[in-house]
Formats: sequence, C-alpha cells, structure tokens
Amino acid sequence: MIYRYFPVGAYGANCCLVSDADGNTVVMDPGDEAERILAHIRDFSLTVCAVLLTHAHFDHMGAAARLQREFGAPLYVHADDVRGLTDSRYSVMPLSDAPTADRLLKDGDTVTVGSLTFTVLHTPGHTPGSVCYRCENVLFAGDTLFAGSIGRTDFPGGDMTAMRQSLRRLSALPDELSVVPGHGEETTIGYEKQTNPFMIGL
Repeated sequence: MIYRYFPVGAYGANCCLVSDADGNTVVMDPGDEAERILAHIRDFSLTVCAVLLTHAHFDHMGAAARLQREFGAPLYVHADDVRGLTDSRYSVMPLSDAPTADRLLKDGDTVTVGSLTFTVLHTPGHTPGSVCYRCENVLFAGDTLFAGSIGRTDFPGGDMTAMRQSLRRLSALPDELSVVPGHGEETTIGYEKQTNPFMIGL
C-alpha cells in the first residue's frame, strides 16, 4: 500500500490517495481543490477506482462530485451520513456541487480496490455516520481522532457520548497502528493513548 495525504481547502482537511502497487487508487475525503487533487492523480499515473468519505461534512467532500464525473468512480459513505450529501444543515455549509452515494456502508463492511481491502469501523460522535477505514497497518480516521485531539461534537448530529464510545473502540486497536487523521499530522494509536487527553484512561 502506498498512501499520500495533503490538506485541501480553507479548513485544511486531509485528502488521501491510497494505492496498490499497480496504481489502483481510492481517493478519500476529497474536500476541495479538485484541480489540485487531479494534478496529484495525473502526476503519479493513478487509476481512481473509488471515492470514500469518512463523513459527510462539506470540507471532506467538496470535490467528490467532480471526481465522480471525471473517473466514473463510485462514492461510499455510511448510511447514517447520507443525508449530509444534500442537506446543508447537516453538512454544516451548502455545497454547490453535491455528490451522490453509490454504496451505503455499515460497520464491518469491506471495500476492495485492486489488492487493497479497507475495513469499515463505524465511529459516530463527530457525525452519526462517521467512519474510520483500516487498511493494512494504517487507520484513516477522518474527524474521529486527531493527533492530540478529536473532532468536534457541537455540530448538528454530534454526540459526545457516542464519541467516547468510538474512542474507546479505537483504543483497543494495536498501539503500532498508524493513524492518518482528517486534519493535521499522522500519529499512532499508542501515542494517542499516552498523550491525547481524550484517550487517556479509556
């Protein structure tokens, strides 16, 4: 697995390009700057096979519809977040170009692209349908877990009780598991368990 992530848009959401050795690629959370994302795809000669959303907030899906049109790639989102694709009250801000869901996910589902398999962990709290995707030794955590912090729970659909349960679930994962968050720098489960005030003592 080869993964590249870079912040896009005014809110710096991490867009991730996750590829197998043959270039079969998942674009995760294409939040904005479609042309910049497309340039990365072309520069590395990647084949886009799917678009995965960790949750349906505008800063994580603003370029998704463009990628769907460009590549004919299906979009995956948890069933509990599908309304956020079109309801601006739920996605926090309106989208001028809303994506459409091709597959609604649930906990435990898998998404296979080339030689890669992504396992869906439903981790509500930031939104009802927030998910993390685990692939090999990496957890793509969206806005559930950041380096040193967590996603906000005061937006529509946020739930701190659910967030605590989700964090408890993540704390049971292997300490050495890398974490690519929805904003900010990469970390590990073990480091967050030792230093993140929201993870300590779970």
